[in-house]
Amino acid sequence: MSHSGPDGPTSPRLLMLGLDAVSLPFIRENDEKLPTLARLLDEGLLRELHSSATDLAASVWPTFSTGMQPGGHGQYFPFQWSGKECRYRRIADPSWSEDFACEPFWHRVAKAGIPTIAFDIAHALHDERAPCLQITNWSYQSSGNAKSSDPEVLKEIQRRFGKRPIGPEVPVPKTERQCRAIRDQLIAAVRAKADATLHLMQRPWGLFVTGWYEAHRAGHNLWPVEGDFASEAAPDAMLAVYEETDRQLGRVLAEIERSGVPTSLLLFSLHGMEPNRAQDHFLIEILRRLNRLYLGRSAGRSDRPKAFNAMSFLRAALPPTLQYRTASLLGEDVQDWVVNRALVAGRDWAETPSVPVLSGGEGLIRLNVKGREVPGFFEPGSAEMSDYVDWLRDRLSAIRVSETGERLIKAITLTDDRYTGPRRHFLPDLVIEWAPDA
Repeated sequence: MSHSGPDGPTSPRLLMLGLDAVSLPFIRENDEKLPTLARLLDEGLLRELHSSATDLAASVWPTFSTGMQPGGHGQYFPFQWSGKECRYRRIADPSWSEDFACEPFWHRVAKAGIPTIAFDIAHALHDERAPCLQITNWSYQSSGNAKSSDPEVLKEIQRRFGKRPIGPEVPVPKTERQCRAIRDQLIAAVRAKADATLHLMQRPWGLFVTGWYEAHRAGHNLWPVEGDFASEAAPDAMLAVYEETDRQLGRVLAEIERSGVPTSLLLFSLHGMEPNRAQDHFLIEILRRLNRLYLGRSAGRSDRPKAFNAMSFLRAALPPTLQYRTASLLGEDVQDWVVNRALVAGRDWAETPSVPVLSGGEGLIRLNVKGREVPGFFEPGSAEMSDYVDWLRDRLSAIRVSETGERLIKAITLTDDRYTGPRRHFLPDLVIEWAPDA
């Protein structure tokens, strides 16, 4: 059915706008200062999503895009473990991304003849194949190079609104001065995202899908919490970013209203945000000690000392401020190399039953399985591996917080029990859910 707009006949449109990792409780607590979001919550339909976010937080965007669970698409983190190479790699790396190729739903919509724009959707791959305008990683939470199905449009966006307004993410505690700079940068970044969104909306479209990530970055760096790993953010710093997000969302909705074209809005967040209670920083040492204990029970295993890892030592010894400045200056490639050297160098894989792998805060463990990892430790499907998993789960579950005596770990999930599929081999094998007050 056609409708009449200011410029002639038009068809109904759908805007799908993802406010990545916003906190609904935080929005409700501050709804008087967030009028656009408050109005949408009051007038719209609110539904809670069920997803893989509890286990693998970063898997939710590819699940959203493809309709597949993590075992189907294989993605759980932007900088992901490669078993064949025993190192971390970017999924967006052209030399690896083909292994994760899946068609997102908006490609099917575009092929059906509906003008479609996909702007900054997290973890989208192969922009060059898109049957629509698709721009990826322009101003996104994780690092990476911006790409587009139409490079000239991307160049125009970068010229008009900046190359990467959101800036890099460096996961170390920030000083008060750094937090102020991050707050100001995120406020400017969400304005730029709205400007770019409105600019692209001048093109014909029936479906417009986009992700805004500034509130996500604010949650990582500006959440008003205390503790050893907290940044020195002002109490209202995160709220300031939410307020600007609310204003810019209002701008976009007002422009749609002025267009006169019937447009439905689906505002979504695939996972939320809360104070960081993750204890994954302990997992490296916990697993090192448990694996050493396990190897002591196994006959024929070498006990020679592990090689000194200079990068790991420097990461632990350098002040967070110096790490932050260094990572910001040197860029993604150098940062990735340093992380790999720190976490992988000096490890004897023939004597490593399992390893912790990078995550967004979850405790993720990968078994060292022959044929999947090189050289591997366990035979796939062996009784030895099954016994080790049972042994490891028992000992992890027994860990208590020294000050309170409470459990450190709430639950341990076997990936095979929850996520099957053709790309299951890319995923970790055990997922640890930390106890709420650990």
